[in-house]
Amino acid sequence: MTPGRPAAPAGNERPEVCAACGGACCRTRPGVAGPERFLAAADPSGALAAALAGGEWVLAEHLGVPWVDGVEPPEAERRLVLWYPRPATVAERSGAAPDEAGSPCVFLGEAGCRLAYLERPRVCRSLEPDAGGECEAAWGRQEAALAWRPHQGLVAAARARLA
Repeated sequence: MTPGRPAAPAGNERPEVCAACGGACCRTRPGVAGPERFLAAADPSGALAAALAGGEWVLAEHLGVPWVDGVEPPEAERRLVLWYPRPATVAERSGAAPDEAGSPCVFLGEAGCRLAYLERPRVCRSLEPDAGGECEAAWGRQEAALAWRPHQGLVAAARARLA
């Protein structure tokens, strides 16, 4: 057993499938955390600020409130900038400009994710590995933007703590 990893696959983990492609999703596009990860803390904005200050997490920008069930958002929300946390990439942790598609997730280790299954970002936990390399997440960036929409005050408070 690798330290920091569950003893056996949990949830949707399929190590044999991920090993075959080398974890392409983890090498190119870190997942996104749901707000529940930080809302569970006694001080949610403090927990988010601490995660960001540690360098393993960054805030990703999502432009516009996503459509829901084919219904477009009100005009005033179509260009609204929403922020949500995701793991940093190795390049970002080294000080590079944000680039989700060009560097591995900081939590990707030699044996896979260094985080125990339940500690992983929500997008990562919802990812369904596919032997053909067409992995899909039931909860993705649009869902993250919608989930974080009512918590932008928490994000702003965390950012203010870092200023």
